[in-house]
Amino acid sequence: MSRTEAEAPSSFPHWVALGSLAFVLWLFFTNTVPAMRERAELRDLQAELDRLRSTYDQAIAQARVGAGPTVDDDLQALLLAIDAQGMTPTELCLAYPEQKSKPAGEAGGEALREAGRRGNDERMEPR
Repeated sequence: MSRTEAEAPSSFPHWVALGSLAFVLWLFFTNTVPAMRERAELRDLQAELDRLRSTYDQAIAQARVGAGPTVDDDLQALLLAIDAQGMTPTELCLAYPEQKSKPAGEAGGEALREAGRRGNDERMEPR
């Protein structure tokens, strides 16, 4: 049995398949390309965060052993030295006041000393 021209195969399924393929390719590339770009940005961000973390870890290690650029800023050692003298920081400031020339009409220093005398006189205990 042969087909007549009226029964000839239609090209509609081919066009539907090609249209679907084009649509799927468009969806793939519009979702994949930005995702790849974002993945590259995330990798760069992760590398930056790893670099910062290693820098901070080195700074923390230097601060713990008392080395590095902030060796003179060891406040815990300062507080321990003040405590070893049997004083609190307030008592130390009161015992050795800073010698500055006062401008005329300034009475704020006396008020601070008086507040320090009435302030917290507890000794600091090391943890």
